[in-house]
This record gives sequence, structure tokens and C-alpha cells, in this order.
Amino acid sequence: MARRLVRYASALVLLFYGFAKINGSQFTILDSELDKPIGQVSGFWLTWYYFGFSPVYGTFIAIAEIAGALLLTFQRTTLLGACALAPILLNIVLIDLCYRVDAAATAIAFMLFVAMIGLIAPHWSELLTVFVPPKGGGSEALVRNLARWGTRAAMICAAFVFTYWIANFNNREPTPIDGAWDVVRIEPQNLAAQAPKTIFFEYNRAHMAVLKDSHGSYRTHHFEVDASAHRIQMWETWRRKGDRIFDGISALADGELMLQGIWQDAGPLTLSLSRRSYGR
Repeated sequence: MARRLVRYASALVLLFYGFAKINGSQFTILDSELDKPIGQVSGFWLTWYYFGFSPVYGTFIAIAEIAGALLLTFQRTTLLGACALAPILLNIVLIDLCYRVDAAATAIAFMLFVAMIGLIAPHWSELLTVFVPPKGGGSEALVRNLARWGTRAAMICAAFVFTYWIANFNNREPTPIDGAWDVVRIEPQNLAAQAPKTIFFEYNRAHMAVLKDSHGSYRTHHFEVDASAHRIQMWETWRRKGDRIFDGISALADGELMLQGIWQDAGPLTLSLSRRSYGR
């Protein structure tokens, strides 16, 4: 009786969650949240926007919840439904915790996950035999196992070393001016319309500079800094360079940056910039 109650109660809650996504009461976002810079968006609304961005993906999650719920209502398919729903619910719990989604919703997702584990538990030994079949012994088996573990260790090391190199060497070549900089003063002022409003020297993309103009458009360029000579140059195309769009000098002190040089479209120009900080 208790098992049946768990099955039907879980199924009912999952049906509510599934149809909530289909009918638009979940994964919808406020216009006021869309207006905020991404650095000011809370984890909850960031998650809500991400999952609601694709109607197809949101519908897929909804169908999985509804189908799993229906499987729970039949005794013969309860195990199948619980096995399908357990990883989905665990993922929801982790997202809710890591992105600080509503505490009540997190508690409900956790209780549903525990319910699925409870439904699976009586079949644990059977499932273990299916997914981890017993193996034979002997010296030949030992040699094969050692070789396989050596292969696994090599795969892990190769993946770690390669991705570490990508993240810390290929993608990054830190400079003192990395970060987001808002232009606070332009000289001469009559060229203000031709100057960028914000410059992003990207830390996670080596040599990438993104210039935001007064109309809100973003242009990606290549930049290089010679820290010893205080020289900075920018080119039209990231990585491939192309035409040079800026050649000048930089001065950095106390969160303030000064760029002085020749801009391709504007001529001699001096920009005073202030480093932007993002609140979380």
C-alpha cells in the first residue's frame, strides 16, 4: 500500500511539473530580467532563461516527466519509470542547489528523487547483475584487467592534460589589461561618436578584444600588448589580424586605463577607461 502511494503521489507531482512546462507556467522569463546585463542576473533566472530558450528542449523535458509519471502508475513498468526518472531528478536537484533555485522546489525535487531510489531499491541486486556482470578469475584475467586499467589511466591522463593545456595555454595569454573597460573620457570630444563605448580585453580568449559602440553593436578584433614598452595594437580580425585598426600606448594605474594612439577611422585619439566590476 505504501509503495503504491509513493508511485501515484510521485506520478501526480511529475505530471504537474511536466504540463507546467508545456502550458507555459515554467521556463518563462520576465522582461525586466531580460533587460539586465548577464553579470547581474541571478542563478534562478539564468537557469530559467537557459532552459526556456529552446521550446524543443523544454518540451523534451516535459515529455520525459509525463512519460515517466505514467510508467509509475503501472506496477509492471514502475521499475522502468523509476530508472528513467532518477537521473533526471538528480540533475534537477543539482541544478536547483548549484543555481540557488527556490528552496521549496528543491525540496520537492529531492523528495521525488528519494522516492525513485526507494522504488528501485528492492531490485538493486538484479540491476547490479545486469549492469555489472560477474567476471571470471585466473592469471589471464588478471593480466587483461591490468592492461585495461592501464588503458583507462592513460585515457584519463590524456584528457586531463589536453584540456588543461587548452584552458590555460591555448585559450589564455594573460595581459595586465584583461577585463571590461568603460570609456569615461574622450579627447578630442568631437570624435566621441567614432570611439568605442566599452572595450573588453577577454581573459578567456587570448588576444581577443571586443569593442562595443554607442549603438550597442559589438565588434571582435585581435589585440596584442607589449607590457615592457606599454604598447598596444589592435587588428581587424581575431587570430588572423588583417588591417590594423589601432596603434598606440597604454598606461594602467589604480583601475584606470589610458589608451593614446591612432585609430583607423578617427585618427589621433585618447581614451580614459575605468575597469568594470561585476557583482554576483
